[in-house]
Amino acid sequence: MSLLQPTKELLQFLQKNPGVRSQIRAAPDRTLLYAGEFFRPVWQELSELKRSNAQMATKEILPDVLARISTHGMPYPNLLLWAKEIDKLPQEVWKQNGFVIWRALSGLFASNAVGAVSFSVGSRISKDHKVFAATEIAVLARNPNVDAMTKDILAYFQRCVQTKQANMNFGFIAG
Repeated sequence: MSLLQPTKELLQFLQKNPGVRSQIRAAPDRTLLYAGEFFRPVWQELSELKRSNAQMATKEILPDVLARISTHGMPYPNLLLWAKEIDKLPQEVWKQNGFVIWRALSGLFASNAVGAVSFSVGSRISKDHKVFAATEIAVLARNPNVDAMTKDILAYFQRCVQTKQANMNFGFIAG
């Protein structure tokens, strides 16, 4: 199956707009990457924590950043709404389109991280199903702008992926 037109349009938009690509970043020491689930999907837990915990409120996840990036003259007003529209595709089509979009956006987010990176990674993590394992770990490991603690944590995640340990269950919130 080939990529659908909305997917191609978003990828082309990102390719033609280096200024937009450079905006897909958190402030230094505020990047928070997540995947999987603990008792429920991690993104739901983080959403609640960000409302109730002052330290967590300073951390930025990819959807926070994408919501701030305007896409003037394009089909959707910001990058988050554009990506979420592709998320509405049926699962068999999403795997070819949505997974590709989130890998592109997440790769940019990880490559633009600076300083200490925070993590909330639960279970059911694999390269086939989670962008974190398929893209973010490797991109972040190549990023020279992240701190030593982040690199140490990434070594653990890399071992988990290599040994197909899907239940990583590790959280770290950088101070």
